[in-house]
Amino acid sequence: MTRTTLTISAPPIDQEYADRVREVYGLTCLPRWGTRRNFDRPTLGGKAAKCAKALGTPYMPWQRYTADIGLEIDLDTGLLAYRGVDLTVPRQSGKTTTVLSIGVHRGNAWPRQRILYGAQTGTAAREKWEDEHLPILESAKAFAGKYRVRKANGREAILWTKTRSIHTLTTNKEQSGHGKVLDLALLDEYFAQVDYRLDQATGPAMITRLNAQKWRLSTAGTSKSVPFNAMRARGRAAVEQGRQSKIAFFDWCALPGMDRTDPAVWRTCMPALCPAPVRGVCRCSTEWRHTITEDAVFAELEAMAADLAEFDRAYLNIAREDGEVDRDPNVPTPEEWELLGDKERVGGDVVAIAIDITPKRDHAVIVAAGFDPYGLPRIAVLDYGEGTGWLRDRIVELHEKLRPVAWVLDEKSPAATLVLPMDRAGIPRMKERKEDWQRGHLWIPTVPQYGAACGDFTDIVRQGQLVHLDQAELTVAIDGAASRPLGDGLWAWARKIASADISPLVAASLALAALLRFQDLATPAQVAVAAAPSTPPPDGDVYRPTGRLSI
Repeated sequence: MTRTTLTISAPPIDQEYADRVREVYGLTCLPRWGTRRNFDRPTLGGKAAKCAKALGTPYMPWQRYTADIGLEIDLDTGLLAYRGVDLTVPRQSGKTTTVLSIGVHRGNAWPRQRILYGAQTGTAAREKWEDEHLPILESAKAFAGKYRVRKANGREAILWTKTRSIHTLTTNKEQSGHGKVLDLALLDEYFAQVDYRLDQATGPAMITRLNAQKWRLSTAGTSKSVPFNAMRARGRAAVEQGRQSKIAFFDWCALPGMDRTDPAVWRTCMPALCPAPVRGVCRCSTEWRHTITEDAVFAELEAMAADLAEFDRAYLNIAREDGEVDRDPNVPTPEEWELLGDKERVGGDVVAIAIDITPKRDHAVIVAAGFDPYGLPRIAVLDYGEGTGWLRDRIVELHEKLRPVAWVLDEKSPAATLVLPMDRAGIPRMKERKEDWQRGHLWIPTVPQYGAACGDFTDIVRQGQLVHLDQAELTVAIDGAASRPLGDGLWAWARKIASADISPLVAASLALAALLRFQDLATPAQVAVAAAPSTPPPDGDVYRPTGRLSI
């Protein structure tokens, strides 16, 4: 089986940019991989820095630098430029005070904001909230009388009086974050997440909020930290390729093989380490202090001599290699999937639509597969929402609007409950004989046909012969997917052992299979357009939609 690996060679340093950052921020330790500051954009980082100072925890240069980039304003929209901020730094660098200041700023900047804080577990989140966040807030005179605290178990919250914003906790259960809109998610110690339940809980709750942000913060974990490692790999790739992204990324770390005993190495990956202490004490500013000294790191190195891999994880931010997680060979890698993303790609008139529902019926998804102008299948998530009550009306609406060549669902899944309602709505079951097929009917694949659909989906992705819209629902599903055997060499997507909601992937596989099976049911003119696209694909053996990015 193949193994998920991270890049181990960093991009070269831009000395001109490094000099400017040092001049503006006094920052001598840039992230080894990091989104760059757009100095043409205004930022709310200064507002967050004022909150940090009022809390008695003034920003170090790296914190101000991160806040300034993460809270940049897009000049075209007037909104935050980034929907997400992914940040990984060594331990004891100041993540806790960064998280609190960002949350306090949000709670006071706009009215009726909903802020969610999560850590390794619900218990860990409450402990950090009670032991660290509240004491810091309660000691800040600038905020006295401006909030009240609710400590009832399961309903913990900081309630801001003037803005009526609420800063609450997540329990890390599957239903956490569902149901209520969310403006800011602060997911601390993200390495401890072994599945995508927090991302799937917070993402849909934020989708309708124009200025929403998700901050994911962590020190490196192990090979079992699947969501963190996928986050890190994707962030590093975006930085290396110079791609525009809606997620700001910062990765302070050493590289495997560097001398863990060398302070010069520490200064390249520990932004909270004082670069020029005076008699062992940071004197870099009268307003703030670096929180780590070389003597403290040497002491930790000595104390952890029996487990140097843990020292590397904690202080050099290098993931441990114990507990290796082998990737399922039937699942496309994140890199293979990312390569085919194109948010701007339009679709044509030949469309097949699939529906899937999660085993607990808490979410449902509708996915369409159609041909793009190059004649390649194009996958698009049309709807992904909570519950199933919205499905029937939406199915009727899409049936009339898109006139699909076929609908499809797996009759051995929870979506089987839709077969009778769809028949009553004028979408009867597709006949078995090809000569009896009619456009717009519902295809129920057999078990072998469903297995073939799953296998074909992976094959087509790896051949580079489809395009998708880079939608988070499908990206998360593929990152957390697993397969199960069906016998005779066939396999299918496995819900029980997946670490994410894979319903978008199930629906995408079925929609693609239905498109290729029933495309001839479209009108002759539509079939001709799909078979002979007006715009030829670029030269090459395999067409890669993102070839324009030089990937």
